[in-house]
Amino acid sequence: MRKLPRDEQGSELSPPRVQPDYDKRRLKSKEIALVTQVRHYELITPLFGGGVVPGEADPVTLIRGPAIRGQLRFWWRVCRGGQSNGDLWAMKAREDELWGAASTEKKPCPSQVQIRLEITGRGQTEQPFVTRTRPSPNWRDLAYAAFPLQDKTPPGKVVVGPQFMLTLTFPQKHQAEVEAALWAWETFGGVGARTRRGFGALKLVSVNGKPVTPPRTAKVESEIRRGLRQHVVDGEWPAGVPHLSRKPEMKVTKRQGNPDAAWKYLITRLKKFRQARHPGTLPKQPGRSKWPEPDAIRRLMGQRSTKHPNDVLNINKFPRAAFGLPVVFHFKDKDDPQDTILQRKDYDRLASPLILRPLACADGAVGLALILEGTGLTELPGELVLKVAEKTVTAVLDKAEAGEIEPLGGDPDVLSAFLKTL
Repeated sequence: MRKLPRDEQGSELSPPRVQPDYDKRRLKSKEIALVTQVRHYELITPLFGGGVVPGEADPVTLIRGPAIRGQLRFWWRVCRGGQSNGDLWAMKAREDELWGAASTEKKPCPSQVQIRLEITGRGQTEQPFVTRTRPSPNWRDLAYAAFPLQDKTPPGKVVVGPQFMLTLTFPQKHQAEVEAALWAWETFGGVGARTRRGFGALKLVSVNGKPVTPPRTAKVESEIRRGLRQHVVDGEWPAGVPHLSRKPEMKVTKRQGNPDAAWKYLITRLKKFRQARHPGTLPKQPGRSKWPEPDAIRRLMGQRSTKHPNDVLNINKFPRAAFGLPVVFHFKDKDDPQDTILQRKDYDRLASPLILRPLACADGAVGLALILEGTGLTELPGELVLKVAEKTVTAVLDKAEAGEIEPLGGDPDVLSAFLKTL
């Protein structure tokens, strides 16, 4: 990998600033009035990946400008895609006009938003897992969110505490569109991978050199709802496009002392909900799952271990698919079915509609849980397939079935039931 050049003292040299290439004649005629914002950020949770190697931070380009542009495109779509009144191609045309697209000689399509990124603090690396199965002491409550790092040899690392400066220049006529994307990204998103489980969460430190004071914990929810009213359009999104409404399903948790504590609270609650089990027969031994999927797989594949001769639940459905796909089911007993994967029939992945992240406040921190609309299992057409067995299955429950599944408390909407536990 090519290294950055250094000066005579051995310090890394930064690349020269790139000025936006706007037509000078149009600028003189005042056809384009430009806005420039310099926004300083710090990450309040570790950076997961973000480099050229999946799952690893890049040693040279820790945070990449194109990745930030991609995040802003996504959050613009989430907030402003409803302006297209359900027309996918009309939304795509608006998006390309603002954020750019592949250009041809006959149809140039440069971005109207120029982005320059400067790393102001590289942070420190941490290794969440000592071995593949044992988390380090600081990561015991977060290991459930960091599980992809277990599959690496040696276990993967994250970067804690990086900071960066983002300089954006764009036409003033697009200011409302750009600021909507920035607000949503700063409030709900992050940088790197696994941002929907809280990694790479942002804190806005200053804008144009002026410090930004976050709200107090008691006012966080009202501030978020004010932002939703200001930045989210009241329109119709194309089918299958994730988006926000002005009144989304969300939950702001109780005050915690710092962002790390708020994040740990969210992840431990998620683990307790998704991995709910009956008491084991021995101390410290987990019992059988309170969810229907394990017994459903045993029935569908016609195979079960002698340790589990009876069903806990007789429901052939897979409700935890609501948290995202694919889902890998692993059985520990040799007589039980082999590992199998639950995915959609037409494509294997479905990003989780559930966003979990901490928010830094003036008097501590809170946890935020939010459900994106448009990509839930009941909103997207298509079937689910249990691989290996090649069985078509479903995740949608009725009221009676939800009443039998203890973690749901009778609510057939799995994500809404989870929010109630926070």
